[in-house]
Amino acid sequence: MSPNNLIDHAIDEKPEFKAKYLVSNNAETEAKLKNSGKNVQVDAEEGMIDPYCQRICDLPDDMLLEILLHVPTKNAVTTEILSKRWRHVWKMLDKLDFKDDQGSESFGRFIDKSLQLHEAPKLASLVVELGPTTCPVDVDVKKWVDKAVKHGVRELDFKLLWTPGKPTSLSESLYTCDTLVSLTLSDQILVDVSFPATMPSLLNLSLLYVEYKDEDSVARLLSSCPLLFKLVVARLDEDSLTNFTVKVPSLKRLIYKTRFHNEEEVEEEEEEEEEEEEYYIKTLVIDCPALTQLRLFDNRADYCSLTENMFCLDEVFIPYVPNPDEKFLTCLSSTTRLYLDFSLSMVTCNTAFKFSRLIELYFLIQDPVDWMEPFICLLQNSPKLKALSIVTAGCRPFSCYWNQPSTTPRCLSFQLETFKWIDYGGKEDEKQLVTYILANSNCLKTVDIQLIPTCNLEECRKELESIPRISPSSRLLYSLEMPEEFSWTV
Repeated sequence: MSPNNLIDHAIDEKPEFKAKYLVSNNAETEAKLKNSGKNVQVDAEEGMIDPYCQRICDLPDDMLLEILLHVPTKNAVTTEILSKRWRHVWKMLDKLDFKDDQGSESFGRFIDKSLQLHEAPKLASLVVELGPTTCPVDVDVKKWVDKAVKHGVRELDFKLLWTPGKPTSLSESLYTCDTLVSLTLSDQILVDVSFPATMPSLLNLSLLYVEYKDEDSVARLLSSCPLLFKLVVARLDEDSLTNFTVKVPSLKRLIYKTRFHNEEEVEEEEEEEEEEEEYYIKTLVIDCPALTQLRLFDNRADYCSLTENMFCLDEVFIPYVPNPDEKFLTCLSSTTRLYLDFSLSMVTCNTAFKFSRLIELYFLIQDPVDWMEPFICLLQNSPKLKALSIVTAGCRPFSCYWNQPSTTPRCLSFQLETFKWIDYGGKEDEKQLVTYILANSNCLKTVDIQLIPTCNLEECRKELESIPRISPSSRLLYSLEMPEEFSWTV
């Protein structure tokens, strides 16, 4: 890659780079260029460095390093062949990002050699992504980790996609690194913490589809992080753990999900479960008293438990929990934002949970369950609710029965401002519920009804507009358009 191409790539990656380093009215840039001792000329009319009189090679080292930070590390390393001026520049980069986008078996050896030549005293970040290829026998990933730890690495991201092959254990030094702030381990990595571990600075930890030696390794790893703020766990169904316990007193954010490799494996697994008489129950236990944000995609766990001391939960995103108990639902009572996939098992739970702080509710129904009566109870117990979304996407036609409560939910009388129904089908029970909400919501500002594609838009429009609304300022929106995919940042 030529120097000119480096600049072009850096500007493409970050357009602000051009203004930051090439505009002459930037006093800091001009001073650095003059202090470099090179013959620098600036075109005052254009406000840019004159490319005819100035070569990139004349820039000081810190500016060249800034350029190299915006190009792939594998390209940055190759600049050493450009000239003597460039021979050692890349070796002082404090951020290295090695990504094998071609599946080359030699890329591991390239990383190995590059790290041997690297000379920066500190390493802020090391990202390694290898595969999918056969694991090279002469590549020692542990040495890479040791190198990073020795140089005070703050961010480490390893993604090994080697196939086939056994998961790779990383160096013990990783789990005793006192400078590491962010750690991401993905795929063919074995989390083996069979020794005392301490990671006093770690704030963010992601364990994505890795293997675990045992449950004790998980416990030792998590207990070694006294300041851990955010934990992301993504598990394959076939990993070796039966129980997964998240016990971190400091944790504020937790994202947990499980998945199969692909749909064919899902079908095969379901067939096997039908044939097998013995079924191994898996559990997820969350014991994080400081937790404020929870996203839970637990497609395979048979039992999920939250400890009773979780009173700080503020935002909860639960698309699917197969078997929640009353204690689980009780722990959600402190939340202000709740995304809830209402399942059959929830109908049987006690519905007298108080959501005294709930402001925003996204209520999803996918199973053919009698959900309206529990839903009304939920409204009764959510006096501060301001935004309500009902989603019946994918739910097969099912008649629900409910009785109007003797007293109007307080949230309808005094709080609710936004009401949305996605995949509204116009069934009689749905009409009754919409009519009840519109007739009792004094503060309502916006009503957004998104119809299923089979609805007659004109007929539904007339029907919806004829429903009395107690709030004269409310706007009624309706459409046949497919809703955008739901996104909730946690």
